[in-house]
Amino acid sequence: MRRIAVVVLSTLVATGVASIAGAQTPARMSPLEAAAPESGDQSSPGADGSGTGRFLRDVAGDYKHFFSIDTAVWLGVGGAAALAVHPADNALRDDTQGPTGPDTNLGGGAQYGEFYTQVPLALVWWMIGHAADSENGAATGRDLLRAQISAASWTYLAKYSVNRTRPNGDPRSFPSGHASATFATAIVVEEHYGWKLGLPFFAAAAYTGISRIADNKHWASDVVFGAFLGVASGRTVTVRLRGKKVAVSPWAVPGGAGIVLLAGE
Repeated sequence: MRRIAVVVLSTLVATGVASIAGAQTPARMSPLEAAAPESGDQSSPGADGSGTGRFLRDVAGDYKHFFSIDTAVWLGVGGAAALAVHPADNALRDDTQGPTGPDTNLGGGAQYGEFYTQVPLALVWWMIGHAADSENGAATGRDLLRAQISAASWTYLAKYSVNRTRPNGDPRSFPSGHASATFATAIVVEEHYGWKLGLPFFAAAAYTGISRIADNKHWASDVVFGAFLGVASGRTVTVRLRGKKVAVSPWAVPGGAGIVLLAGE
C-alpha cells in the first residue's frame, strides 16, 4: 500500500499544481477566452426557458472548446503519465489485494466519485448561490454541472472506444470516471475560489482515485489519465476566468516519479 500511495498519489496531486501555483495571479482575457461560451448568467436551474437555453448552448460550446491547446497539453501529459504508470499496474494492484479480495478498505471514495453525488453537489451549489444572490456561487455551481457533463461525455467515449478490462474482470476500465468527475469538480472550485478551498477538493479527488485501485475497480493508469481528463474538462468550462500559460516539468519522488504543471502569466 505504501508503494501505491507514493507513486499514484504523487501523480494525482501533481494535476492540481498548475492552478494552485497560479491561484493568486489575476485573470487576463485572451482571444480564446473571448470566444469561449459565456457562463456568467445567474438564472437558477430551470428558472425559465431562456436560462435553460443559454445553459444548453454553453454545454454545446464546451464540446467545441474542449479541442484546444490547453486540453492537448493536459491530455498529452496525462497520457504520458498513464503510460509511465502502466508497467506498474499489476504490481500496484497486487499491493492492495489479499488472498480473498481487497485488503485495504478506503470507504467513501466510491460514493463521492459517483455521478449521482457530483451532479447534485453542482445543482445544490448553483441553487444556494442563486438564493444567496452570490454571483460567484451561482456561477460555480453552473460550471460544476457543465464540467460533470463534459467529463462524463469524454470519459465514456474513451471507455467504449478502448474497452479495457478492469482488474476484477469487468469491462470499460479506461479511464476512471470517478477520477475524472472528482478532479473536474476540484479544478472548477479552485478556479473560482483559489487554492485554499480547492486543495481539500483535490485531496478528496486523490483519495477517490486511490480508493478505486484499492477496491480492485481500476488499474492505476486508468486513474491517472482520468484525473487529467477531469482537469481538462473543468478548465474548459472555466477558461474565461484565467489567462495563464502552462509549463511542464518532471518531479522526482521517493520510489517513483511525477509530473508538475506550473501556471502563470
